[in-house]
Amino acid sequence: MKSLERIDPIFERLFSKISPKIADSFTDEQLKAIQKGFGSQVVTRHSLDIRLSVPIPGLRFYLVLLAGSERRSQQRLQNEKGKYPLFNRGNIILLTGFLTVLLSCSFTIFPFLWSSLTSLVSISTSPSTSPFPTSIPWIFDKSECEHTNRTWRNEKCWDDQHSPMF
Repeated sequence: MKSLERIDPIFERLFSKISPKIADSFTDEQLKAIQKGFGSQVVTRHSLDIRLSVPIPGLRFYLVLLAGSERRSQQRLQNEKGKYPLFNRGNIILLTGFLTVLLSCSFTIFPFLWSSLTSLVSISTSPSTSPFPTSIPWIFDKSECEHTNRTWRNEKCWDDQHSPMF
């Protein structure tokens, strides 16, 4: 192989698969042009690059999630749209499973958050020291109820000055 200043490992690996007779037929100018073509493919990292092997017994399965700024040309985007369609069987199964898990979690999380928020709002809008009427469960007799300055109503003893802080 003819000598070049720097040899790209990918270029060198590809060039080693070419028969020596053909490899020797390239001119220095042709080799530099080919090497330049390989050198222009600078590998850059994505902003988000997650690559996982998923341990599913009996299956060899992996998951890759990449995200970053779009640098592909419009022509390449059109070509890849046909090669990698969004709606295929595997993607639909994965998205359906993800949405099912998300929906079932939301049925658990949202009621909890809603009750927490409404209880915070009710505490902040009503003064905590204002009394609430409540029945006194250990008084079963009207005379005992009235003797303690409470009200007998619907066969129960009611305390109109009960503090919520009790």
